[in-house]
Amino acid sequence: MIFSRLNRVRVGDRLFDLILDAGGGTVSLVVPSGGGQGETEMPFGTADAGGLLYLPTLADRHTHLDKHLLGEPWKPRRPFVTLAGQLAFEKETLAAHGASVAERARRMLDRMLDKGTTRIRTHVDVDPQIGLSHLEDVLKVREEYRGRMEIEIVAFPQQGLLRSGSLPVMKEAMRAGADLVGGVDPAGLDRQLERSLEAMFELSAEFDAGVDLHLHDPGHLGAYTIERFAELTGEAGKGGRAAVSHAYGLGQISEAEEGELADRLREAGVEIVTSVPIDRPMPRADRLLASGVRVGVGTDNVNDAWSPFGDGDMLARASRLAEKLGWIVDDDLRKALGLVATAPLEPVEGAPATFMLVDALNPMHALASVPAREAVFANGRLVGGRWAKREG
Repeated sequence: MIFSRLNRVRVGDRLFDLILDAGGGTVSLVVPSGGGQGETEMPFGTADAGGLLYLPTLADRHTHLDKHLLGEPWKPRRPFVTLAGQLAFEKETLAAHGASVAERARRMLDRMLDKGTTRIRTHVDVDPQIGLSHLEDVLKVREEYRGRMEIEIVAFPQQGLLRSGSLPVMKEAMRAGADLVGGVDPAGLDRQLERSLEAMFELSAEFDAGVDLHLHDPGHLGAYTIERFAELTGEAGKGGRAAVSHAYGLGQISEAEEGELADRLREAGVEIVTSVPIDRPMPRADRLLASGVRVGVGTDNVNDAWSPFGDGDMLARASRLAEKLGWIVDDDLRKALGLVATAPLEPVEGAPATFMLVDALNPMHALASVPAREAVFANGRLVGGRWAKREG
């Protein structure tokens, strides 16, 4: 569904009308409501937003389109004992369900669009057993959702880059169209910290790709791994194209040690991505941000073999981050929302018409209350939220 004009959109504490250029997918004009400006014939429909609040859409920096169980039969989980055991359980769980990876990906993407997410980084499993089957499905679905969802793909050796002998299939994945080189626990899983990290950066150099490392290893082992990752990022010239996901160890070292490591991360241009876990330490995002380190937020587990929880809602995840950090003043609430936003919190003429409308008083209230998404637009087209269901 395409609209040319949205009347009475709340921006801050005032109402505006948005004139949308459907052909270019941009916001062509922002005018005060009732001012008489922009009153030209509209090629497409006009809708009354009724004072709903304008917000940018959201970005998920860490998800797995290929491994959730949304819409599938209930699978009893079992307690986590060892990483190797959990990886085996995940394989068993996915094999026991009949949905294809493409079906799973579409189901998750539709859910995300309804929740206002229009940009994601998804980690997609590759290994010698499954080959490129997951990646091929996600690449196909990425084309189907082009224009609605921006999808960045990490070739992810979930079973261990070296442990599972995945280097050859990782090269195939990069040739096939993956955007970033992934890795996981160079010490705890691969048992070869230096060689595992070096292999990741060798692949990234060969394919001129970014790097994203899953790192669950705790305490000083995790911190040392992050330190080496930062050093290798600097040596490889990958600043701005390197990330460490989870990085639990950053939440388990002293404040002084953390400060030194934050300086190295900033200088190297390494991003830290957190899923805001409630069951374990997490990077101190407030102090990392104060040190100039880029911080991203993702959902990670959504009803999968690792956890029955999660619904893919990035507004709820940002709200959880603020609550966990004790961020309650307006500036901090806006900061939390900014960590997951794809654009500024107010509309900009000439910018992509990619935004959502919610029933909230202001951005801070939206972050704290996590209202339903009434309408979600991507490049000028209605793609999700309650309006999409009504129009459908």
